[in-house]
This record gives sequence, C-alpha cells and structure tokens, in this order.
Amino acid sequence: MLPAAGLFVLGAFLYLAGAYPFFGGEGTFVVWAVPPGWRLLPLAGACAAVLVRRHRPGTALGAGTAFAAVDALFGFGVPMLLVLCELLHNAALRGSHRTSRVLLRAVLLAAASAGVLTLVLLRDGQVAVLLVILVLTVLFVPVWWALELRRERELADAERARADQQATIAELDRRSAIAEERSRMARDLHDVIAGHLSAIAIQADAARSLREDPEAMEKVTAGMRENSLAALGEMRAMIELLRGPDPEADDLPQMAPARLSDPGALLDSVRAAGLEPVPLSAEDGRDGDAAAEVPGPPAFLDPLPDGTPAAVELAAHRILREAVTNAVKHGRGPRLWLGARVRDGRLRVEVVNEMPDGATDEPARRAAGAGGTGIGLLTMRERAAEVGGTITAGEHDGRWRVRAVLPLDRRGGDGHVDPGSVGR
Repeated sequence: MLPAAGLFVLGAFLYLAGAYPFFGGEGTFVVWAVPPGWRLLPLAGACAAVLVRRHRPGTALGAGTAFAAVDALFGFGVPMLLVLCELLHNAALRGSHRTSRVLLRAVLLAAASAGVLTLVLLRDGQVAVLLVILVLTVLFVPVWWALELRRERELADAERARADQQATIAELDRRSAIAEERSRMARDLHDVIAGHLSAIAIQADAARSLREDPEAMEKVTAGMRENSLAALGEMRAMIELLRGPDPEADDLPQMAPARLSDPGALLDSVRAAGLEPVPLSAEDGRDGDAAAEVPGPPAFLDPLPDGTPAAVELAAHRILREAVTNAVKHGRGPRLWLGARVRDGRLRVEVVNEMPDGATDEPARRAAGAGGTGIGLLTMRERAAEVGGTITAGEHDGRWRVRAVLPLDRRGGDGHVDPGSVGR
C-alpha cells in the first residue's frame, strides 16, 4: 500500500510541477498532447497494479505495462518510468525462473529497439546511443538487481536445506549407532551370559540322574558353581563398563577375551549333559577314528598359526560355544562331534549332533537341531560376518551340522547363511 501511494504522490507532484519529461524535453515523441492533470489517470492505474505485485507479479507487470503504453502516447514521463521499474523488479524477483529470463531478454530487446527506432526516425547516432544507455540503466538495472537478490536468496535457501539434511543425516547416524550398540550388547549378553546359564541348566538336569553317584554329583555341582561365578563376573564387568563415565578409562573392569585354545570348560559342559564329545576329523567332518590312533588325548582343535587376529579367535570361540550349547539343548544321541581345523588359510569351526532315527519330517528336524527363537544362529552369523566368514546350518548325512568358515587374515566372506538353515 505504501509504495503504491508513494509512487502516485511523487508522480502527481512531478506532473503538476512540469518536471516529468523522460527524454528530449516536453513535447518530444508526443503522439497526443494532453494537460498534465490527465496523465494522472494512467499513473493511478499503474499504481493500482503495484498493490497486487506481491501476489500476482505477472499480472501486475502486464497491467502496468499497458498503462505505461498509454502514458507513452502523451510523451513518456519519469513518474510512469518509476512505477514500471518497481513492477519489473518485483516480477523478476518473485516470478518464476522463466519469467525472470524473459524479462531480461525483453529489456535488452527494448533497449536495442529504442536505439534502432531513434536512429531511423531522427538519424542521429549520438541520440540513439544515449537512449540505449538510458533504457539499459533505467530498466536493465532493476531486473539485474532482482536476479542478484533472487540468486542470493536461493543460495541461502540451499544452505538451509543442506544444514537440515546434515542434521537429518546426523540424527540417522546417531540412531544407527544406538541400534548398532544395542545389537552388540544383545549379542554379548547372549554369547557371554546365556552360554553360562544354559550350561548351568544342562548341568542341573544332569544332576538329577546322578543322585546315586556322589563323586559325579560333586563334579557337576562344581561345574555349576564355576559357570555361575563366571556369569556373575562377566555380568558385573559389563554393567560397570556401561555405567562408567568414560568407556576408555583404564580403571574400568575388562572382561578377559575368550580363547579358542582352551576348550576344557566347554567339553566339561558336554560331558555333564551326558554326551561324549568326539573330535571331528580334518578331512570330512565325521568322527575322529583316525585321530584316535595318535597317542595322547584326542585333538579337538588345531593350533592356530602365529599372527591370528584376536577378533577371529574370539569369533570362533563364541560360534563354537553357541553351536555346542544348542546341540546339547536340542540334539539327540550319546555323542557330539566338534572341532576347529585350520586349512588353506581358513579356520573351520564345526559342530555335529545326532538326529533321531527316521527324522525326515520338519518337526523331527526342528527337534533335532533347529528349534528355538533364532537368536543363536543370528548371533553366530553376525560374529562370522564381522571377520568376513560364512555360516551354514542344516541337515547333513542324517545329522545336524553347524559349520563356520573364518578367514585367518580377515579377508573374504560376507557372513552368508545357507537359505535352508533355521535359527535356534
């Protein structure tokens, strides 16, 4: 409202004062001479168009141009030129990109046309050049200024959008980190604590059948106590680690990394459950008849080569423990085959348990080795994937077999699980 009123008041003053001719003095290029007061009518119409310039920039410019054409018949004056500059600036600033480009070309075309017409009609090159410069100065500058303002505004909008995107990405990264940490904690709880608790439950079941054998009962209860203390210690260390202000602090308790080279506690859990652990042969994954010919205790695990990454050994230990726990809980038969063999730069961890005779239907297979929630196989898959290994689980030669192949140099593999395998 104020710009329109201000332009009209200024224009009326210039018209009534006689200080309005734009070029060449009063009477130059006049098609129809009228009193100055009559020129207020097209000026009022153009100022009315200024009122709607923000909401309808194209319509306002079109109406203002029409009133300016009428005013040009009376001798184009400065007041109408000021209104036209405002409308041009607004249309270039608020209109579409196409409108802005069209306006820029139109102003350049108008300047060239004015120069050519002046040269043809007046045959005066100096006047023609001067007119071109005046048109460019008066009409081109508002459009150019609007385009610069528009460019800066779009750059600011782009920066704000970029900042919003970065904030969104940061939030997604934060949520992903939280989800990953929760998954890691769940996996550690399952591997570390659930393994001990499962061993305690298995040993407690075994203790029921050993009431007449005090020596065996004492051995089983000692194993239960050992697993209980280990679970409590690891749980306490994990809780204090989570509650500590600085995860890197040296005074926080640290859980000792599990070692694959010491399977004694694992084998004791198998025996306490009433199963006989049998070492797998290195060649075909069956029982270790050939190994039994070698003097000394059977070799369940091959010695790991020097330089084996601790992460690979930890993953192998966790996978072996989880597979043995599941086999003891869900398997059948008096024997359990297990072993860890080193071949061709890879560590093969394998656990095999018997399935019931004639177990060919799905319920029997689930009872033999695949019943459960699927968390066990999921954690084994994640452990293998972390070091570039693979996991397969399923029926093999009438037995249920879980096999993990881990690269000793942590290269290769994608943590793949056989499509037919079922989680426990």
